[in-house]
Amino acid sequence: MLAAAGLAGYFALRATSWAVMTDELQVVRLAESIAGRLSPVPSIHGHYYGALSQLYPLLLAPLFGTLSAPTAETAAHALNAILLPSAALPAFLLARSVTGSRAAALAAAALTAFTPWLVLTSTLLTENAAYPAFVWAVYFCHRTLATPTARNDAFALAGLLLAFFARTQLLVLGVALPLALLLHAGPRRALRSHRVLAVVYALSLVVAGALLWRGSLGAVVGNYAVPFSGDLIPRGLWASAASHLVHVVVGIGVVPFVFGLAWSLLAILRPEQTPARAFAALFLVLVPVLTLEVASFDLRFTPHGFNQDRYLFYLAPLCAVGGVAALLSRLPFARLAVSATAVFALFAWLLLQFGAYDDETVIFWAAPAAAVHTAIGSDLLLALLAGALVAGSLALLWRAPHQALASVATVVAAIGAGQALYVYEQYADPAMTRTNVMPLARDWIDRRLPADASVALVPAPRDTAAFWWEAELWNKRVDRLLRVDHGPVFSPFPTSDVAVDFRSGTLRGPQPSDYLVLSGSEKRFAPTIVRTLHDGKLLKLVQVARPYHLQWATRGVTPDGWTVAGKPATLRFYAHGTSARRRIVVVLAASSHAALPLDFRLRGGGKERSGWVDPGGARPPVTMNLCVPTSGFVDLKLTTAAMVKIPDGRLVGLHLDRLSSKSAGTCAST
Repeated sequence: MLAAAGLAGYFALRATSWAVMTDELQVVRLAESIAGRLSPVPSIHGHYYGALSQLYPLLLAPLFGTLSAPTAETAAHALNAILLPSAALPAFLLARSVTGSRAAALAAAALTAFTPWLVLTSTLLTENAAYPAFVWAVYFCHRTLATPTARNDAFALAGLLLAFFARTQLLVLGVALPLALLLHAGPRRALRSHRVLAVVYALSLVVAGALLWRGSLGAVVGNYAVPFSGDLIPRGLWASAASHLVHVVVGIGVVPFVFGLAWSLLAILRPEQTPARAFAALFLVLVPVLTLEVASFDLRFTPHGFNQDRYLFYLAPLCAVGGVAALLSRLPFARLAVSATAVFALFAWLLLQFGAYDDETVIFWAAPAAAVHTAIGSDLLLALLAGALVAGSLALLWRAPHQALASVATVVAAIGAGQALYVYEQYADPAMTRTNVMPLARDWIDRRLPADASVALVPAPRDTAAFWWEAELWNKRVDRLLRVDHGPVFSPFPTSDVAVDFRSGTLRGPQPSDYLVLSGSEKRFAPTIVRTLHDGKLLKLVQVARPYHLQWATRGVTPDGWTVAGKPATLRFYAHGTSARRRIVVVLAASSHAALPLDFRLRGGGKERSGWVDPGGARPPVTMNLCVPTSGFVDLKLTTAAMVKIPDGRLVGLHLDRLSSKSAGTCAST
């Protein structure tokens, strides 16, 4: 554990960025919610949010509750470096229960800790807590299968809950346990020996039936209701399952899977109710069930059916325990060798037929094991190397059985550590130490506001999502998200929906915060600003008064600032009870695809300006002084007859680059 933590910690503590959005942002928001509300009920932006994988956010809550967001992120990576390798502890206990050998338990612990998925410690993903939670759950399930008692049944149920709240995907363990129990003990003995399990499962089925009748069953899994519904057996499932399994088997060094499956097939045939047979039942059920679940999900919800082996790396500790059990088993060598050879032949066929490695698309956090394939490149070479490793392990088991366990475990663990090091250096470290997208301190919003401030983000359409992700990720004060006129936002979290009231010049709807983060490209409206705390080209932080009044709003302008070809645009400016002269500044630009200069005319308030704009450029600002009525508004009509086709296929006129309204004294009438 310490060795794996040292390797992981060296790279994880260097990470200053994020890998996957909005998964990591969700973890941070949930952790901050737990710390602020002192409640494990998932909440984001002040609303219930059905992300039930709360174990990892709960562990991070003390960090994000007491430290600045960037400092808490570094502390979380330090925790990850200990947390993920801690799966070695329950793997040790599980292997010792199965084999009765401390040496085998140490070997299984090493194979569990050193895998390519160690790179996930550089991310804020739930796998960091789910991996050890899964192994603990399997350990408790194995205990009750091997030694049936009411107490062990209760521990197994607690393990299932731990795994479920670590990662909702692991609900599949609740399905696998009774199947493994039936395979190990048979129906009659299972019911007689596991009454606590039988009662709890029966009650669960009744509750599930009632929820299904009411149409509320999805609430049990929260946001996972969609993945657990629909066509669970999509086209191509078997090929995808084979591909997923191959990637994980290669990631764990092939030998643990080959020996573990070969040993399990032989152990399950033995009639004695032994701990070894109990584990074999779990192995033979969990491997296919987990593989099919992950393949089904990736086919239905991952773009292009990309294999995310991080969803299936839970097989690593299972194979580790099964592999060391095989190396210490008292089975006749010939039987084990024949079984292992058959399993390897099956694996080699699956690798060559369904490997489906994509060395052009490397996503280190989604598929760390597949990322290693870029160092080899050839599936045939990979099969030959794996064959040599399996053959060498069998030869060692035959010629020097007392040295086989230590030697094979050392080699395979070294392969796992080497894979992790390769992915860290080639992919994870460069990505996780990149420069932030904003040329400011990461917590630039928090630094400018008091601790009790509440900030709402107001994204503009067609903005770059990364600006908004980082503004929320690194700033704890950002706790609301305004969506204007049902426009797009860049995260799936609850929003406060507002609408521009063009007549009154207000934002109708919730008014959650005195501070707003506005886009530098916002062309739909501008709120009346009390104070500007940061005025950047990309984002600006302002203080506003509630209710939200507007300086100006536009109509007939696309969300990204283009006038519609041949149609007038309206630029409306508001007074909100104060008659005043306004200095209006309008900056217009033309597309580089325009063949000729574009004419325009601005008319309103008894004044008129006209001119033209060169293709691909912006003209000098057009300035007009207008008197805005006390309780009303004044409109500027922008017209152009131009029609230019831009690359996305739209026919547009001119682009509204900048629009501002400032006080210019009093009106002549006052």
